[in-house]
Amino acid sequence: MQRCAIFLSGPIGAGKTTLGRALAARIGGAFIDGDDHADPDLPWYGSILRTSRSVVRTGLSLLAERPYLVVAYPLGCSSWIFYRRHFGDAGITPVFISLRASYEGIVDAGRGRVFDAEELARIRVMLAEGYGERGFSDLIVDTDRHSFERTLDDLVAGLRRYLPI
Repeated sequence: MQRCAIFLSGPIGAGKTTLGRALAARIGGAFIDGDDHADPDLPWYGSILRTSRSVVRTGLSLLAERPYLVVAYPLGCSSWIFYRRHFGDAGITPVFISLRASYEGIVDAGRGRVFDAEELARIRVMLAEGYGERGFSDLIVDTDRHSFERTLDDLVAGLRRYLPI
């Protein structure tokens, strides 16, 4: 059985958690929200290694029971290398997906999420830093162009290139 860790990366509000939970449910996989493994007392850059190690430990445990794992967490190049190596060394195929959306699409009231001033500023920074379309991505999915269900369908269709789902 092929086991796979699917990483959903993108800026705050692009849909990592919401799409990740729905994707995991659709393909019979487990789900990890990387934010749940972060140290809330430290800035993200101060806890990234601890967070990454925790995601790998938990992910390997979950993959012992299910063929697929979906991880929602914004990735930089060093995190991508870390996850690719650790899951790859365990015989698990990692697939990296960038979730892309415009600032206007992310903050649109119709999406149902309200952001504070700090989050709004961080969204702008993450978009400028390219979190929605990382060069290491196997797939890029736009999350602000269609309905949630259509976006989920597009995500699953794109994954079929990599997985027997």
